[in-house]
Amino acid sequence: MKQILSLAPLVLLAACTAYPPGAPPPPQMGAYRAVGTEPFWGLTINPTQIVFDEPNGPTHIVQPTPRPIIGFAGEIYQTPRLNVNVVHARCSDGMSDRAYPDKVQVTADGRRFEGCGGEAAAPAALGGTNWRVAAINGRATPPAGPFFVNFETARLSAKFGCNGLGANYSQAGDTITAGPVMGTRMACPDMSFETQGSAILDRPMRTVWSGGDRLTLSNERGSIDLMRSY
Repeated sequence: MKQILSLAPLVLLAACTAYPPGAPPPPQMGAYRAVGTEPFWGLTINPTQIVFDEPNGPTHIVQPTPRPIIGFAGEIYQTPRLNVNVVHARCSDGMSDRAYPDKVQVTADGRRFEGCGGEAAAPAALGGTNWRVAAINGRATPPAGPFFVNFETARLSAKFGCNGLGANYSQAGDTITAGPVMGTRMACPDMSFETQGSAILDRPMRTVWSGGDRLTLSNERGSIDLMRSY
């Protein structure tokens, strides 16, 4: 999805009504997330804040969450620095087979971005997907350093902070079986993540999806929490 510099407002701007003063906002079951590419950006709307980020750019904006304006096609959030239009229509991120329930347009400090929002449907297969390791056995990984699991059609590669690991794998339903897991033999100061992570990879793993951007691999040896990367 490309940054759009001159795009008319989405159709939902018509026939919209704001909540009257004192009326409660619509129920929120948790944070709402949206993403975009070219350039990459992310948006999170929770009951108190809207946060907009460009991971590879300078923009980081945090605004109090306003009462939404409800239109016939979705919602609008307007703040001094952010305008967010959510249209409830199927959306593709343009880089994978994931489908999202919403199209999202963001104006951030006058710049226009387009992307997709809501919980993405999980891809049918893992081949061609890349993931950052967020935690192993509930322990968060450092923000810097090589912590990833990448899937090709029938082979995976991984690093848990030190050695490169690789294995063939098969996927049947919600179970992934990898092995044998082979790796380099470099010694590092802290190999606790690698010891635990490689032990998990060595046994059949159950996959649990949270939308299309978060995935947990787990078995009797522990769990690996993954976040989608590009």
